[in-house]
Amino acid sequence: MDNEKIKSEKMERAYRILKECSFDSLHYLSFKEENMFFFGEKVCGMISYELAGKKAMSIGDPVCKPKDMELLTVEYINFCEKMGWKPVFNSVSVPMVEILKKNKFSVLKYGEEAILELSEYTLAGGTRATLRRNVSKVEKRGIRLREYHPQNERDYALEKEVIELSEKWYADKKYKMNYSIGSLDFDEPYDRRFFVTIDVNGILQTFLSFLPYEGGKSFCVDIMHRNMDAMTGVMEHAIISAAMKLKEEGVSKVSLGIAPLAGIDATKPDVCRAEKLMNAIFHNMNSGYNFKNLYRFKKKFDPTIWEPRYLVYNNSISLVDLAVSITNTKRGSADLVLYAKYKFFFIAVSLGLYKVEKNRGS
Repeated sequence: MDNEKIKSEKMERAYRILKECSFDSLHYLSFKEENMFFFGEKVCGMISYELAGKKAMSIGDPVCKPKDMELLTVEYINFCEKMGWKPVFNSVSVPMVEILKKNKFSVLKYGEEAILELSEYTLAGGTRATLRRNVSKVEKRGIRLREYHPQNERDYALEKEVIELSEKWYADKKYKMNYSIGSLDFDEPYDRRFFVTIDVNGILQTFLSFLPYEGGKSFCVDIMHRNMDAMTGVMEHAIISAAMKLKEEGVSKVSLGIAPLAGIDATKPDVCRAEKLMNAIFHNMNSGYNFKNLYRFKKKFDPTIWEPRYLVYNNSISLVDLAVSITNTKRGSADLVLYAKYKFFFIAVSLGLYKVEKNRGS
C-alpha cells in the first residue's frame, strides 16, 4: 500500500472519530494531513501530534468520549515511551490535567480560552460600547459578511484573493505558530465554515475559518486574516457578524480560541520558575509572537467565559526548549533566534531582573 493511500485512510479514520467525539473546541485544529495520529487500541479515540525533535506535541484534549479519556491517554503515553518521545500536552482542560498529574507530569497554566455564550451575548451595555461603535462604523461603510461554501461551488478567484491575503498576513507577522493554527484547505474543507467580508468596491477585507465542536452546536474561530489596509474595527465586525449568523442558526457558543500565556498570576506565593518565564514572555517579548496583543484583541469582545487551559509536560524537558517548541514548532533559523531570546529571558527572570505581575487586566 503506497504512502498516500495510508495517509488518506488515516485521515478518514480520524475524521470518523472527530464526527463522533469532537467535544473540545481544539479537536478539529489538530486534524491536518501533515500531523501524525495515534489511535486507541482499547477505546475508540485518537490523539493527533507532531514531532519537534524528540517531543511529541499535541493540542487540546484527546478525541474520545469523556469516559475513555484516561485510558486513551495512558495508551498514548506508553506509546511515546516506546518510541523514545516525550509527550507535551498543550492547552488541555482541567479533567485532562488531573489525569496527567497521576502520571507524574508537570503542569503550568498556558492561557485562557475566550468563549462567547451566544444565547446571552449581545453588543448592548457599557462594557461592549467601544466594540459596538466599531462594528457599527464598519457596517455603515458598506462592508458586508458572506459565507463561502467551496463544498457546493468553487470560486477560484476568491480563493486566490484569500491565499494572497494570507501570505501578506503572515509576512507582516513574521512568525506562524504552525501547530496551533489551521490551514487553508478549500479542496477538503470537511466541516469547516468560511466567511469573508467585502467592501463596496468588491475588495476582500477579512477571511475567517470556523471549526465545529460539540457535534456542530459550537464553533471555534481558527484562521483570522485581515487586509493590512482595512479600516479599524473590520475584524471585530467580521467576527461579530459571523457569530450572530451562527446564533440565528441555533449555535450555542463561539470560541475565540486560546489567548496563550494570559491569566498567569506570577505574584502568587507558590509561583514556579516556568510560570515566571511565561509571564515574562507575555509582558516583555514581541519577537516570535505577540501574546499580549492577541489577549487584548480577544478581550475587546468582553467574552462570557475565560476558560483556563494548561500545558502539561515531562519535567525532563528544559523550560527554554519547551518555550521554543510551543511558540514555533516550525523548524528553521527562526528557532535559533527564539532560543536565544528565551534563554535570555529565562536567565533574566531567574535573576529577578523582570518584575512579575498578574496578566489579567493588562
